[in-house]
Order: sequence, then structure tokens, then C-alpha cells
Amino acid sequence: MGVPVSVCVPAYNAARTITETLASIRAQTFSDFEIVVVDNASTDGTGDLVRAVDDERIRLHTNDTVLPMVENWNRAVRCAGGELVKLVCADDLITPDCLSVQVETLGEPGIAVAGAKFDVIDDAGAVLATARGLAGLEGRRSSRAALRAFVRRLPDDLCPTAAFLFRRREFAAAGGFRGDFFYAMDIDLVAQLCSRGAFYGHDRPLAVSRASMFNHSSSTSTLSKFSDVVRFNHAARRDYRDLVAPMDVLAGDLVVLRQAVVRLGVRVTGLVGRS
Repeated sequence: MGVPVSVCVPAYNAARTITETLASIRAQTFSDFEIVVVDNASTDGTGDLVRAVDDERIRLHTNDTVLPMVENWNRAVRCAGGELVKLVCADDLITPDCLSVQVETLGEPGIAVAGAKFDVIDDAGAVLATARGLAGLEGRRSSRAALRAFVRRLPDDLCPTAAFLFRRREFAAAGGFRGDFFYAMDIDLVAQLCSRGAFYGHDRPLAVSRASMFNHSSSTSTLSKFSDVVRFNHAARRDYRDLVAPMDVLAGDLVVLRQAVVRLGVRVTGLVGRS
């Protein structure tokens, strides 16, 4: 007998945070779920820490070799047995009522994906920001409204991966996460799912994103991130022509350009200050 929900945790050298991440998942008020951890051939004892957690809901899979991140994320979901799936990065958290709230939402006809606002913490767990994201996407939103918002905003202004809940069969039909737009690959997946159904945005934080100096995003260049976003915007126009208009793409590209100018200004100011 399967379980209704799978919480999937792809992990690579996550010994600093994996225990806390699992604790947040295990603390759910919703009871019927499994935790699928895929250890991507970590060398820091991540797998040992997972095995040390005494919880029969945890299923640990260990890769023989290190897979590219997108492949490990896809493997994590494909190892799941639940009808509904949430992917939580190994340094992020979810609130105790996250599953109970979003599972109920996915029970409503026509909703393809549930998302939520989120808090941000640092490596020490100090709160940096609260109730971020989802501007204009609170409540039930049509496919068109969701796709337009995805294109017009940066991924960091929408939801972290841990804030989404979706159906495993629809994930499989979409082909899973794509590596074409690495920095935007979670939003790309949600866009594919929302092209088939509505989006529901919970207007309170149900996830916690860690602004870490150790995760992959922190080591990825700003130019690479912005390039991924721009390519996603233009691909969305090609893939969803009835839902995404040219003006949406232009607006999204201008957001990227403004952020690039801001980042450049900060960098130049820093260089001048050190000279």
C-alpha cells in the first residue's frame, strides 16, 4: 500500500543541515507520508546522519557516483511512491502545517500546483526575511495568470522548491526537471504543470529557504543565473504562446536587466571603496 505524499530530499554533502531539514519534515501535523532521501554520493557523512534518524518513514537511496543536480532531483522524485510530491532541498525547511494545508488544496478540482510564501534564514538559523514571495499569486490563479507571473518575476521572488506541492503523475508526464534553465529549473517545471491547470498560492509562510554560503546557488555566477532566467522567459513564450504574451517576456527581461544593473552598481561601489 502506497502513501498519499512523498517528501523528497536530494542531498549532496549536506551534513551541516540534513538533520534539521529532516526534523522539520518529521514534525508535520499531516501523518501519512514518506520521506525519500537520495544521497548523491556524499563524502561528508550525510548518509550516516540520515541512517541515524530513527523513523520508519525515511527511505534512503545512495548513488554510486555523483550525478548532476538535475538528475539527482529527478531521481529523488522517481523514487517516490506518493501520489503527491514535495521536493525539499537538504538545507531548507518546511513548517509543521505545510503538508496538511497543501494536501487539502491539491484536493480541489483543477489545481495543478500549490505554492506558498516563505521565510529566509542564514546558515546559523537567524531570520533574514519573513513572508516573502508570491506577489500577485495569492489564492487561486489561472494558468495564464500563473505563467505570466513566472515570466515577469525572478525565481527568488516566487517560491523556493520546498514551497511547492504537485502530483507525481503530472511530473512524469512533463518529463521532470529540465537542465536547460538551471537556475530556473524548478519554476520551469511548475510552469509546465501550470500550463495544464491552476496555481494556488498560500499567503502565509509554509517553507523556509536558507540563504547559505555553502549551497550551489551561492557558487553560481550572477551572469549565469540571469542568463538562465532570460532563456526561460523566451522558452516560455515559445512553449505557451496562448498563455504568455510578448509583453510578458519584455517585462521579465527588463526585471533581469534592472537587477543586473543593481548588482553591477554594488560591485563597482565595493571596488571603489577598496581602492
